Amino acid sequence: MADADTLGRTHDRSATIAPMGLAATAIVFGFFSLLLWVTVAVVIPWLRGAYGISPIFGWYLGGTVVVLAPILMFGSAMAWRELPAPTVAEWRRRMRLIPMNRGDVVWTIVGLLVIVIASAAVLALARHLDPSFRPSPSFLTQSPGWNVWVFAAWIPLFVTNILGEELCWRGYVLPRQEAAWGRAAWLGNGIPWCLFHWSLGWPILVTLLPITLLLPWIVQRRRNTAVGIIIHALFNASGFILATSALGAP
Repeated sequence: MADADTLGRTHDRSATIAPMGLAATAIVFGFFSLLLWVTVAVVIPWLRGAYGISPIFGWYLGGTVVVLAPILMFGSAMAWRELPAPTVAEWRRRMRLIPMNRGDVVWTIVGLLVIVIASAAVLALARHLDPSFRPSPSFLTQSPGWNVWVFAAWIPLFVTNILGEELCWRGYVLPRQEAAWGRAAWLGNGIPWCLFHWSLGWPILVTLLPITLLLPWIVQRRRNTAVGIIIHALFNASGFILATSALGAP
């Protein structure tokens, strides 16, 4: 049951949004998952062999240019095409980019804590079953400690990752899935989002299960993409610290 401060959001333009069923969902997520695979299997090794760029920098460059920036542009452009009037205000409304209210803040804080705890539990269980379990791909491996160039190169990827996935998956895709699947849309959003990362290896899929399932559910309940942006940003920032330091090593 929706709480009082979300009732005013239920009468948005979702009734006029074209539904996105299983086939269209598979095409959208599948296409960009192939771009991710190309980045991991082709672009990163090519940058290393041709230009001597280390895998972690190859990921920051290739991931941004080949995968995440295109996701951001695709979601933004497709939402713009659906507008009854091509204005920034209408685009923001279509993407559900609205000011955070008190309920949104509470759900953001609690949701982030639950996702972090659930992720830690999944990681602990996975390492109990397999002590060699790694929660990050091999191309993020580097010597422990902070490196200013690694951090600087990570920022463009971080921005396009958060804005690209949230504006496309939750801002553009999720409302269309709601038009097709109703309350179950979060599940149809979260499962493909998890599988989108398949080329990073099965340990990544396992580690990402909590956020890829819980975040779409929270965003659908709050009908506010800003909630997803904040949760995703804080979660990924902490993940970056773990993946690029000794804390992420088994």
